[in-house]
Amino acid sequence: MTRHIPSCAAGVPVFRVLSPDELEKIGKEMRHRVFRKGEVVVPAGSVVDCLYVVSRGRLNVVHTSASGREQVVRALGPGEFLGEMALFYDSVMEGDVVAAEETETCVLPRKAVAEILRNPEAALRLVEEMAKRLSAAEKLIADLGLREVGQRLAAELLRLAPSGQKKPEGIIVSVPVPWAEMAVRLGTTPETLSRRLGALADRGIIRQTGARTVLILDPERLKDVARQ
Repeated sequence: MTRHIPSCAAGVPVFRVLSPDELEKIGKEMRHRVFRKGEVVVPAGSVVDCLYVVSRGRLNVVHTSASGREQVVRALGPGEFLGEMALFYDSVMEGDVVAAEETETCVLPRKAVAEILRNPEAALRLVEEMAKRLSAAEKLIADLGLREVGQRLAAELLRLAPSGQKKPEGIIVSVPVPWAEMAVRLGTTPETLSRRLGALADRGIIRQTGARTVLILDPERLKDVARQ
């Protein structure tokens, strides 16, 4: 099923600089799609000629090795988008785009986005967003190549800490995805990730307080682990 969603573009940071008339214009070009958990939105090897905006839910870009090992190289939540490189050339997806949960997307054809990028401020926002993603990709590559699983886990918990809840005994961090998916993101197995969590707990650095919540008891020691 498809339908017009004029408001979907308003949730994308790049498009917030547009006038109501411009938003209405691209809203008429957008189509709404719903994907079930685990459904492949864009298969690896496909030519991408649209911009996919996440309205609700989460998409993962997953690369799979010849041996079957999976690595989440990018995760997209509400307001984030995929397919921006298709605005400049016929890009091919290197990995599968998979719905990590039931996900609603708005799909905008390349031609419609190209019209919007005539707005200089919108074009600048897109370039800024692409620069941020390049920086994040470089960091991921460095982490996978140079950091041990425990270091990557510590760094991820520290990344989540600023949005955590401060308590007298520490910082409560909510993990945004299931631990099995976090393991894939960190380039390891759920079993190895569980052992690293247990090791941090045994050292008194963290304590698991729920299925997907962690209490950081000693942020400074956690930083030391991330830097080792």
